[in-house]
Amino acid sequence: MVILRKMLKKLFGNKIIIYKLASVGKKVEIDRSVYFAYPERIKIGNYVHIEGRVFCEGKGGIDIDDYVIIAPEVVMLSSMHRFKGAQMLPYDEVDLLKPITIERCVWIGMRAMILPGVTLGEGCIVGAAAVVTKSFPPGSILAGNPAVAVGQRDMIQYRRLISESKFYLKLKQELNLKKKEYKESLG
Repeated sequence: MVILRKMLKKLFGNKIIIYKLASVGKKVEIDRSVYFAYPERIKIGNYVHIEGRVFCEGKGGIDIDDYVIIAPEVVMLSSMHRFKGAQMLPYDEVDLLKPITIERCVWIGMRAMILPGVTLGEGCIVGAAAVVTKSFPPGSILAGNPAVAVGQRDMIQYRRLISESKFYLKLKQELNLKKKEYKESLG
């Protein structure tokens, strides 16, 4: 089985995973363990990187813009059961569809959860294990459960980097960039 998987990966690359998505941009990196429910309702832009064991439930629609990086074990849910006004308990047969929009240059940390109807404005940073229950404007830095804005990106620097086309994943792929380690002092 392992040999077959390796052969398929060489032949098809990530196409085995992404061929059913509504649209997929160029230079996208998606780990083979990512699971897309309702992939025909999920759109992914250019230079998007999605790590392992991510779960994207696209029933209500998920739109991921360019240069987005998603860490391992993130969950995105774009629909929910109806309980308010439901005719049954604990909920009824109606699924409420609420699309998720992840704008350009968003970075979502490990084990974060993005709930139905959320829009993350461009340049947002979602901290590890944050539970995002509402939308946030561009440049918001989020943490917690439920997620709250704990900071704001320097949007002047952000716009400068956009104008200079300094996008990590694009430059990593084009220039074969390697990670650097930097030990930050705590004092």
